Amino acid sequence: MNQYTPLILGIIDTLNDWNEKLNDFASGHMDNVAIGTAVVAAVFVISAWGISVLNKK
Repeated sequence: MNQYTPLILGIIDTLNDWNEKLNDFASGHMDNVAIGTAVVAAVFVISAWGISVLNKK
């Protein structure tokens, strides 16, 4: 387990960096209703596509 600790810490650092970037983007752009609607629509479309792909036999 100790051999994977640096890898896990690196992944956590990357996720924290992405989180900070997303928070900066959201604080600057999510006040606009059109952008918020586009983000929700994109999440919905990607989710529907993922569900359809994963449900194929």
